[in-house]
Amino acid sequence: MTKAVDFFRLFFTLELIQEIVKHTNAYAWTVIEKKQAYADKWGAWKETSVEEIEKLIAIILYFGLVHVNTFQDYWSTKTLYHGLWARTFLSRLRFKSLMATLHIVDPSSEDEEDKLRKIASFLEDFKSKCKSLFNYQPFQKVAVDERTVKSKHRSGIRQYIKNKPTKWGIKLWVIADSANGYTYDFDVYAGKNAGQEVSPNGLGYDVVMRLVSSLMNQGYHLYFDNYYTSVQLVQDLFKMEILACGTASENRRGFPQSMKNGKQWAKGKERGSMRWEREGSCLALQWLDNRPVTMLSTIDSANSFELVDRKEKVNNKWCNIKVRQPQAIHSYNQFMNGADRSDQMLAQNSTLRKCMRWWKTLFFHMIDIAVVNSFILFQLHRAEHPEVEELKRPSRYSASDFREELVRQLGGLEEYGLPPVWKPSAQEKPKDSSFQTRVLAMYSELGI
Repeated sequence: MTKAVDFFRLFFTLELIQEIVKHTNAYAWTVIEKKQAYADKWGAWKETSVEEIEKLIAIILYFGLVHVNTFQDYWSTKTLYHGLWARTFLSRLRFKSLMATLHIVDPSSEDEEDKLRKIASFLEDFKSKCKSLFNYQPFQKVAVDERTVKSKHRSGIRQYIKNKPTKWGIKLWVIADSANGYTYDFDVYAGKNAGQEVSPNGLGYDVVMRLVSSLMNQGYHLYFDNYYTSVQLVQDLFKMEILACGTASENRRGFPQSMKNGKQWAKGKERGSMRWEREGSCLALQWLDNRPVTMLSTIDSANSFELVDRKEKVNNKWCNIKVRQPQAIHSYNQFMNGADRSDQMLAQNSTLRKCMRWWKTLFFHMIDIAVVNSFILFQLHRAEHPEVEELKRPSRYSASDFREELVRQLGGLEEYGLPPVWKPSAQEKPKDSSFQTRVLAMYSELGI
C-alpha cells in the first residue's frame, strides 16, 4: 500500500460503503413513495453507487480544507468563488439529494428502544476496523478520557461536560494511544436512560473495563483521570495484567483512611512534600504542588522522582526553583495526553458541519477518526519502508497534507490542473446574456 486512499479504505472498506449505498437507496425510494414533494424537488431519483459515496466523502473532506460562508458558495458562479472544486465531485443538487437521503443503517431494522438506532450497527462495524490487529496494535501506553463531538441538536444523547473546551455535544468515551493519538476504541454515551445497566462499581469502572477488553493480559500501561479512578478498578486491572495510573479523589470507596484530609496534611508543608501508602499492588500517594495532588498507581514506586521547574515568590521577587515530583505524577502528565492529542488532530480541518440530524454529526466524526487513524498508519508504514519510492513525502508532511492527498484520490483528481469552470446548461441560463457570452469566450481562449 502506497497511497493515502489505501489506508483510508482500511476503515471505510468496500463492504462498509456498499452497505451505505444499499441503505441510502432503500431509504430514498421509501421517502419518495411517501412524499411526492421530494420527488419533485430532487427530480428523477438515480440510485447512488460506491464511487458516488466515495465522492460524497471526498467533498465533505474538501469542505474541511476550504471554508466559505455557506455550502452553496462552493458552486457559486460569482467571480470571487471561481476555482472552487466542489462541482468536480458532485453537482449542488446531487449533493443536497444525497445528504437528504443518506442512511448508514438498515431503515427497516431500527430498534425504536435504542437511542443510537440511526447509527448503532455502523458504529460497531467501524469500531471493529479500528481495533483490528491487522490494522494496528497500540504501543504500551494508552489513555482513557471523554471526548465531546460538538452539536447543538436537541435529543436525549446531548451532554454537557464542564471541563472540556466543547461544552455541549455528543459524549464519547475514548481509549487512545499515548504515543501518537490513534483512536483505538470508543463508546457513545446515550445518557442514563439508555437501557444499559450500571454495575455496583459505577459507570466509570464499567466504561474502562469495556474499552480495555481487547487489551487484557498484554502488559499495557493505562492512564485515566479521577472520574474513573478507584481502588477497585486499579486492583482489578492489575489482575488482568494491565498496569494503571490515575488521579484520585480521597472520598472514593477503598481509599486508605490514613491518606484522607489532604488539605489539613498540606498545611505548613513545603512544596514537593509527599506521603504514600501501599496496599498490595496499589500505591496511593499525595504530593504537594500548589495544592495536594492525589494518585493511585500500580506502575510506579514511591521512591522514584523527577525534578520539575516551578516559580516561587522570594522577597517579593519571582524565582525559578527545582521541585521533586514523584515519577507516578510525571508519567501521568506525560502519557495522559493520548486522548487530548487525538482531539487536537481531529479538530484540524474537521469535517463537522451544522446539520439537523445528530447521527450525521457522528458520521462526520467517524470520517475524521478514519482520516486521522489512516494518517497515523501511513506514517508508521512509511517509517518501516523508507526504501519505497512511492512512500517518500516531504519532511514536514502533515495530517493536512494527507487530507489533501486523500481528497484528490477519492475524487480522481490530479495534484495540479486548471480549476473547473461553470458551463451553463439549458436549465441554468443566466439572466445576463452578456455574462454567458463572456464565459463562452473564455472557454474558447482556454481551448475548452
